[in-house]
Amino acid sequence: MIEVRVDAEIRERAYDYIAPRAHILREAEETDRFILFVETETDEILGCLLFSDYDGHNIFVHLAIDDPRVCQRRNIKLMFDYAFNQCKCSRMTAMCVNGYERNERLLAGVGFVKEGVVRKTMKVNGKWIDAALYGILKEECRWV
Repeated sequence: MIEVRVDAEIRERAYDYIAPRAHILREAEETDRFILFVETETDEILGCLLFSDYDGHNIFVHLAIDDPRVCQRRNIKLMFDYAFNQCKCSRMTAMCVNGYERNERLLAGVGFVKEGVVRKTMKVNGKWIDAALYGILKEECRWV
């Protein structure tokens, strides 16, 4: 069974999990918010969402998922509920390795729209690579 954790005690553990998987190069910031998905019986991390750089209109979401069970409807709704209802954002932005089909299919499948490619912006294995830029507007979101 999957347990959702959002309490302050998970911050460091969540960041240590998501930073290398989502290619985040900066340190965790006090304003970052996390949703951590763990296997109840083993306490193994199955996935994590990091919300950052909220400016009142837009919020960035970073995601890392190691188990497809995390992609349940209720967990997808959690992501959009947090951004659009709790933070009152009008837009969410996500980036992933350009051409990495699994991530691009996931983002498009939940409603994000590919808006372009940002050249040489993600550092992966010591190399700067292109990232696909995705966005979703609140009025486009079928989850809220």
